[in-house]
Amino acid sequence: MRQPRKAGPVLAGACAVALAVSLPGCVTGGGPAGAAPAARTSGIAAATTVAPGDRGTRRDHPRVATVARRAGRTVRVPWRALAGADAVAAAGNAVWVANSDHEAGGGGWLSEFDAATGALIRIVAGQRYALTDPVALAVDGNSLWVADGNGDALTEINAATGALIRVVAGQRYALADPAAIAAGGGDVWAASAGANSVTEIDAATGALVRVISAPRYRLNTTVYPPAIAVAGNRVWVADGNAGALTEIDATTGALIRVITARRYQLNGPDAIAVAGDRAWVVDVDSSAVTEIDAATGALIRVIPSLPNVPFAIAADRAGAWLVTNLGVKAVDGSRPDGSVAELSAAAGRLVRNIGAPPFRSAVPGGAIAAGGGAVWVTGSDFYGYRHWLAELSAATGALVRVIVG
Repeated sequence: MRQPRKAGPVLAGACAVALAVSLPGCVTGGGPAGAAPAARTSGIAAATTVAPGDRGTRRDHPRVATVARRAGRTVRVPWRALAGADAVAAAGNAVWVANSDHEAGGGGWLSEFDAATGALIRIVAGQRYALTDPVALAVDGNSLWVADGNGDALTEINAATGALIRVVAGQRYALADPAAIAAGGGDVWAASAGANSVTEIDAATGALVRVISAPRYRLNTTVYPPAIAVAGNRVWVADGNAGALTEIDATTGALIRVITARRYQLNGPDAIAVAGDRAWVVDVDSSAVTEIDAATGALIRVIPSLPNVPFAIAADRAGAWLVTNLGVKAVDGSRPDGSVAELSAAAGRLVRNIGAPPFRSAVPGGAIAAGGGAVWVTGSDFYGYRHWLAELSAATGALVRVIVG
């Protein structure tokens, strides 16, 4: 089963709420004319808004365990902070979420949360940010890069202050519905869902480096969005339409290889994550994950028969974390609608399947990120349509907190 990019979870009643949000301690800008954001030294940061127009080691376990612990602390935030979350990224001591008001057509915005407390720090919005439909995020040092599908643009934001650095757009960039983005080695790479191409940009200047679209790269991205990851001197593009995994030299843009061999079981590769010497590819069609040597492209193993159908992934050196849906019975006999599964890089097997609330009776949003010893997942309650951001401990799988909009 292939899963095209979602239009976003439905907001029951919330769509009628005005998009303007009033929060205490608002800042009026990130430049000289505006006040600086509140310092993050008080434990719980004050919520702030960048107004429109302003600058604004894990141990492997001997058996698979289903985690069904009591929910951790709940942090409540204004509904807009987690309305239609399409992407999440961890950046230092903050977590960023990209939101789009798909139902009301009200454009997009970013929400920043304190990674230590879950408190809302700021909401970044405004025409100058060109956030009409932000669908993917990438962190590069102190910069947060946002791929905007409807706007055919990339937006660079200062991850520490929320200030706008630049908007990259224009015909020469060949950004046609950029649906996936990755950063590394001083460059930013964006895969366009509407152009069968990958655009490379200099992260320091925003200048165009190259557009890759030659047929030999096998970039067939116009039906289902591609996925892209950067690690070391390699760029990986997973293409569900072509059933292929393309490996590119990050320095020269040259094609290294296109992996299509049947033993890799890449029938519909839908998501990819690279960490250390491993590349992990999610295949929705076969409900499996393919583990690949990131240096050589050699197949390490295919991990089949996952508890649920996987469709998003994040990774660290110890393993990979999957967002799954269409649940089957877990070890404790429950039947979660969604779950988060952990895979071991060393053993190549399922470590645990987390199907407790908020994942049970929920629709995981397909966005997951790992960093700083935590795993972050977005989703919404299937019945109440409440949007949430859940934090899990990467060491134990325990639920740390749920941020509810």
